[in-house]
Amino acid sequence: MKLLTTLGSLLVGALIMLGIGGTAYHLFRENGLLSQALGALWNAQYEAPAMVVILIIAAFFVFKALRGVQVGNRNESRIPDFILFAFIATGIFFLGRLLTSGHI
Repeated sequence: MKLLTTLGSLLVGALIMLGIGGTAYHLFRENGLLSQALGALWNAQYEAPAMVVILIIAAFFVFKALRGVQVGNRNESRIPDFILFAFIATGIFFLGRLLTSGHI
């Protein structure tokens, strides 16, 4: 029983690491999601400056709301659990993609 618990913990840990690594790879690679988003934001400042201002203000309020949440108090905050399960889900996605297509 203890061996199965250990193997399950290792599997969950590996899925979390695969989720974090795959997300970081797709965000920061050349022509990745982050560079495309920043490029679109840079182009939008000339085409629709009001939209850029609204997005920056919305991002500020989202950051402020997330910063104000007490992460350590499990009775009030579900955000750490959500982030953990999101990385497990993305790890499962990247593992499936690795097995079917051979790349992340």
